[in-house]
Amino acid sequence: MIKIVTDSCSDLSDEYLQQNNISVAPLHLQVDGENYTPGEDISYATALDKIAGAHDMPKTAQPSPEAYASAYRSAGTDQVLCLTLSSQLSGSYNSARLAAQDMPEGRVSVHDTLMGSFAQGFQVMLAQRMQAEGCNIDTIKTALAEYYRRSAIVVILEKYDNAIKGGRMNKYAGKIIEKLNIRGIIEVLEGKVVVVDKARGAEKTFQKMLERISTKAEDFSQTVIGIAHFHNQQIADKYRDALQSRLSPRRIFMGNIDPTLGVYCDAGGIVISIAPDPETFAI
Repeated sequence: MIKIVTDSCSDLSDEYLQQNNISVAPLHLQVDGENYTPGEDISYATALDKIAGAHDMPKTAQPSPEAYASAYRSAGTDQVLCLTLSSQLSGSYNSARLAAQDMPEGRVSVHDTLMGSFAQGFQVMLAQRMQAEGCNIDTIKTALAEYYRRSAIVVILEKYDNAIKGGRMNKYAGKIIEKLNIRGIIEVLEGKVVVVDKARGAEKTFQKMLERISTKAEDFSQTVIGIAHFHNQQIADKYRDALQSRLSPRRIFMGNIDPTLGVYCDAGGIVISIAPDPETFAI
């Protein structure tokens, strides 16, 4: 057996994680001088409320190597495959690798998903399915690499301050977008946040988002979509209904974004992940 480990940015439900015995190393949050670990000493919903009402720029911190080591030890004598948030967005990957160095050689393999939110979670689901089918780690990682190539994240932000201050967005592009009241359409490319298009006004942005998402797969009947939002349920539902009507994907997942990702998306942000169905994907 192979134990799957991930960090808390996958946006997968607690029910799924518990049912599949997937261990999670939590990212941490500091808001107005108070430290929190969402999901442990504060609920995700309350953490998002605190971020939305923060006076100063909230801070985030990757899981400690010890948090990963604890997750690895929970596997007993089984091998471990750890899938982390993009190394371009967080130090989670480095912490996972440091912890792996203290484990017996060959026991732990760490994989950089180069993604976050549901796009990271879908890779976790694929790895979990394949290990249950008896695949070895090398076979799973080969599949993950191809799965990543066919996956995408498209993001729309209502605010840009935190993304710029946190270094997740080019400050010059962000300031121009903000000054002109233009909404930037963002993708995660090679693990990095990149502004790929722009539109003026909510409805034009909505239509451009739909057009861009429509290009991300040839056959949406074999595709899943994840919509994670930060205090923007109404618009998230609007995207869900439009994407279901236009593309008829195999399944649409909905949820709140993880608070540590929410720091950079800020209130109103929506992250849409598009990927092959992890339950049927094969290469």
